[in-house]
Amino acid sequence: MSGRIYYGWFIVAGLFLVLTVSSGLGFYNLSVYMNVLAAETGFSVSSLSVAVSLFFIVGGVSGMWVAALLDRFDVRLVMIGGALLAALALGSTGFVTRLWQLYGLYVLFGIGNSAVSIVTSTTLVTRWFPGRNRGVALSVASTGLSMGGVVLTPLSARLFNDLGVDAVMPWLGFTFFAVIVPVVVLVLRPRPEADAANGSMPLDQGWSFGHAVRSRFFVLITLGYVLCMGAQVGGISHLYNRAEGEVGYAVAAAAVQALTVMSILCRLLGGLLVNRVSLRAFTLANLIGQGTGLALVSTADSAPGILIGAGMFGATVGNLLMLHPLWLAEAFGVRDYPKIFSLSNALTTIGVAGGPSLLGFLYDFRDYEFAYLCAAGMSLAACAVMYGAGAGPGREHG
Repeated sequence: MSGRIYYGWFIVAGLFLVLTVSSGLGFYNLSVYMNVLAAETGFSVSSLSVAVSLFFIVGGVSGMWVAALLDRFDVRLVMIGGALLAALALGSTGFVTRLWQLYGLYVLFGIGNSAVSIVTSTTLVTRWFPGRNRGVALSVASTGLSMGGVVLTPLSARLFNDLGVDAVMPWLGFTFFAVIVPVVVLVLRPRPEADAANGSMPLDQGWSFGHAVRSRFFVLITLGYVLCMGAQVGGISHLYNRAEGEVGYAVAAAAVQALTVMSILCRLLGGLLVNRVSLRAFTLANLIGQGTGLALVSTADSAPGILIGAGMFGATVGNLLMLHPLWLAEAFGVRDYPKIFSLSNALTTIGVAGGPSLLGFLYDFRDYEFAYLCAAGMSLAACAVMYGAGAGPGREHG
């Protein structure tokens, strides 16, 4: 019995694949969809950008609805329903002829995708890994978020180039459903058996939702992540343009690759480190690293400078995404974790959706050097806010 592999690691493997598809055909592919739809439908880039913002906003807000469903239903039912909705919306996108149709489909895509993304995956990891292996488990599962961009985005871009939107979109929708649903049905389980052999703990242990979200700790951590994600997503979305304008397209492409590779490698390393250092210290160190990387991207005027800055920035991206649910789970426990994290995650959508627009505005106002320096400042401001939150919310709760 002692030699058996804990089933939670199979859950992690399944979530890795689910998040690879969810992010690869969702988050990372949005810029590809924008490009091909602009070329084939005649919609302006600005109008298509509204659709992307709708996806992010609706996805963040509907995460709270998903969290409520997780309290009432088997997580597998929630994920299957979300995968079906997202697949139908994605597969229909290639046939739109009006902007309102596109906006409606992106709203449905955002809702469906939220049911198979960060809220459900972190909830499952939190349930299955109550102890010291939680950081490692979450780092491995969430690496699927980056792997989707590495594997699926280039492949889908090639397919669009060869076959066109009408031919490819239905197959992407089918792939979304055909990969995720079998994994959910065959691999995922809602929660471990409550016994000492697998180290599980009661799911009613921890803070109530009402007490948690009114705590100073929750407010400051969430505010810090709004600033953090605004700087991060804004910095990522403009990195290619910043590098291409300074040192050419070849280095710009290499900078994006450096960011992605460092994000994957350092997230896996971070999953091991969080067992040995405090989450607070590690989060603050990564925020300082993000600010430093963005500042280097701002001031660099050579290929090595851009690549070093992109690499340092990328080294923090995966860790900061992973640390958000980890810190909240450690602070508030598993009792109402889905609702607590989903609210914090929904509020950080302000940064996710606003970051790219803010850096674009700052670029128009002055230049990319100024825009990236402001992003670096936002990262350091996030560090100061989270430092003020303290090590945790304390022991008194309902």
